Amino acid sequence: MRSFCKPVNDLFARLSYERLLWPVTLLLVYFGLRLLFFAVAISHYVPPDEVTHYELCRIFSTVFLLPENSPETYSYGLVTNIPYLYYWIMGRLLTLNFFGISDLLFLRLLNISLAFATIFFVWRMLRLLTDDRLTQILLIAAMTNTLMFSFISASVSYDNLTNLLAAMAVYYLLAFFRTRSADKLAACFLCQLAGSLTKTTFLPLVLILNIILLVREFRNLRSLPASSISYLRHTDLRHFVLALGIFFGLTLNIQLYGGNYVHYRSLDPQMSKVLSPDKAMQYRTSARNRIFSLFREGKVSYEDALAMASQVGHPGDRADTVYLVQNYAALKNNRIELMGPTSYLAFWVQQMSAGIFGIAGHLQMLNSGPTIWLFYTLMALTGIGLLIRWRPRDAAGLPSCLLAIAFLYGLFLIYGVNYEGYLYYGTPVLGLSGRYIFPVLGPLYVLSSYYIMRLFSGGRTKLGISLAVSILFIASDLPYFLAHSTPDWFAPIFQ
Repeated sequence: MRSFCKPVNDLFARLSYERLLWPVTLLLVYFGLRLLFFAVAISHYVPPDEVTHYELCRIFSTVFLLPENSPETYSYGLVTNIPYLYYWIMGRLLTLNFFGISDLLFLRLLNISLAFATIFFVWRMLRLLTDDRLTQILLIAAMTNTLMFSFISASVSYDNLTNLLAAMAVYYLLAFFRTRSADKLAACFLCQLAGSLTKTTFLPLVLILNIILLVREFRNLRSLPASSISYLRHTDLRHFVLALGIFFGLTLNIQLYGGNYVHYRSLDPQMSKVLSPDKAMQYRTSARNRIFSLFREGKVSYEDALAMASQVGHPGDRADTVYLVQNYAALKNNRIELMGPTSYLAFWVQQMSAGIFGIAGHLQMLNSGPTIWLFYTLMALTGIGLLIRWRPRDAAGLPSCLLAIAFLYGLFLIYGVNYEGYLYYGTPVLGLSGRYIFPVLGPLYVLSSYYIMRLFSGGRTKLGISLAVSILFIASDLPYFLAHSTPDWFAPIFQ
């Protein structure tokens, strides 16, 4: 009987695998073609801060180690005292552009590869929870058809490496909880250190991941020193490489953030603290912030602030500076009260959703209307699924870990960054972009796919839900973009 059942089970497993392979392959091929279209067709001046990121990559390509601040770099911000890993890697790879294509297109294509790697690790994250093929298809459809994620993935941005390292760090932490493999935990630490060298907003994620690790492993803390020594004693090449990577990563992080704190009393010092105010004013964002701060603190008059704003070189930041000064003056003169934390939360969710399923760059295509309400419905279904199906120890407690990661990072972003900025600048939209939640987009989408599908039991019902949600995401990406874009968005970089 067993000899008969084994081939039958193998056949069903093969059929199930093939039924998963083809939809996922089609989704990934479509994703790649779409990103290639964005890479070759979108104007260099549309993706958020791409001009700055691209120029910094080129500056880093001219030296082997790290460049120094100079008159040629002032207009692009600091090249020292900042997380530099993305620029250093792209700078090294840029020297390998022997293909006869522009440096911009070459770097955009490299960033596309980072997006594919991010999707791979998010998929592996889900596989730690379930092998359900419809849930996997739904996750891949969502990840490959989120408009802002697609758009930023085809541009030159350190967000792409940040998103990849965040997905890897979360995956390896969960894999450690599942397998108890020391290599997985070491890989998690290495990704955290690399992420901290890529973008400062990775630091809160590092804190969150290690808090979760300490809570989960509290009973095993006494054995940690002995386990660490045992791990380091192994002569296995993998152990050696991971240990060496952690040592260098920790050293570089201490050098960067420790040096910043010792010299400037800040982990992420403003350009005006590192360089003279005159030099800092040559960078558009630094100029905007400094002009507003001088006006807010009463050091310059309203007229002088507007006159200084007119000298900002970048048209978008010049307009933003004028708006900030005028808006703050109106708030102060009319004694208008700012939103409280609860009211701001509702505004934040609406604005972030519009930017995630739309585009927030130097041109705006914020999602609105019936489409965004369909995504609100999916958020509600996820919430219902969590309320009904969530159990603390479900799937070895991994969904609970993902929930804690997404919730704590979102809480930090809302009130530690965006709301604090709103109280200072007086405008709720400054620095509020959907891409800032992308370090935990993977955990959010894994939870959503997992619990939406767990709401339903029938195979046909689950298939219908997976198909309907996938179609919603697909229609809200490239078709939505083409329906709302104008000629200003396009400038083929071959020209």
